[in-house]
Amino acid sequence: MKIGLMAGCSFNRFFALVFGFVNFLAVGQTFPDSLPMNEIRVLASHNSYKVAPSERTMKFINRFKAVLGEENQPFQLAYNHVPIPEQLSIYHIRGLELDVYNDPKGGRYFKHRLNIFIPKQRVKEEKYQALKQPGFKIIHIPDIDYQTNYQTLFSALDSLNQWSIENPQHAPIFVNIELKGSALGDEAFILRLLGFKKAIPFDKPSLVSMDQLFRAKLSTLYSPKDFLNSEQTLQDRILHQGWPTLGEVKGRIFIIVQGSGSHLYPMLGNAFLYGNAENPNGIFMLCDDPFSNETLIQKNRNTHMIRTRTDAGTIEARTNDYNRLNMALSTGAQILSTDYYQPDPKIGSFVIPFVGFIK
Repeated sequence: MKIGLMAGCSFNRFFALVFGFVNFLAVGQTFPDSLPMNEIRVLASHNSYKVAPSERTMKFINRFKAVLGEENQPFQLAYNHVPIPEQLSIYHIRGLELDVYNDPKGGRYFKHRLNIFIPKQRVKEEKYQALKQPGFKIIHIPDIDYQTNYQTLFSALDSLNQWSIENPQHAPIFVNIELKGSALGDEAFILRLLGFKKAIPFDKPSLVSMDQLFRAKLSTLYSPKDFLNSEQTLQDRILHQGWPTLGEVKGRIFIIVQGSGSHLYPMLGNAFLYGNAENPNGIFMLCDDPFSNETLIQKNRNTHMIRTRTDAGTIEARTNDYNRLNMALSTGAQILSTDYYQPDPKIGSFVIPFVGFIK
């Protein structure tokens, strides 16, 4: 199977030579404008908005780690991202991820209920005034892991749009929007009594509103209608005309939606949808685990842009384990998501070096 320039670079050998000398290496691969879009490799950030919880928060929730289960250990929350323009300019991130909650009336996530159990932790309310306004909110876990560089989807899109306009020759940026349909208030009645909020489900009207927001705020948006180019379905476009070239999508932003209620999202609106190989209007696939999805990714990378993860839950960073990165590279997935485009000195030297990615 043809895997193109992207998977053809000798990453593992090069990585072994250079990584002993540098913690971060910005060596992007040169991709010609004539290259089909699906033959590039993009470095993406996971939960791109997130700021790590405070030390007091981590100390409090660590008291309950024995009952939280292996998959919910507090240490997995301890990662941090710089603001989006810095990610794009300094680290050449070209894939982003935003977790979005529905808040049509405003104020639902203004109070951070965990803080009633942490007497010395006070939140300055003026810092969170945006949460009082109606609209879509960006939060990892309401009431607990709420620190963020962008409280609203509006502000995140505005920041992204401004950077895109100022850098018109940038490689395409792929923004993963995850619709969140559950919060701690959905988990237990006792938590609701304590004031922890349930999530508000996304319905058709709210998703139509979101779709309109993408068009209104992103002047460099590349929509499914742009991709269709007069074909009936997105896969028809690939079959009959091939993928758009890199030159055609430079300076553009792609929005891809997933998560709770995504089946209600307007089909062929202003955003793409993650889907499976059988969907004629699907060109993006989400395969977080490159180990269990190795065959699936390799089989579909010619007809889909596939996002996978090089690390998860800070686990690889804490053990300095690059096996997941190597597997992600070997599959030929095009969008590789990480929390470590820069190392975290509190953990160690783990970093995904910028080798073979497009700038």
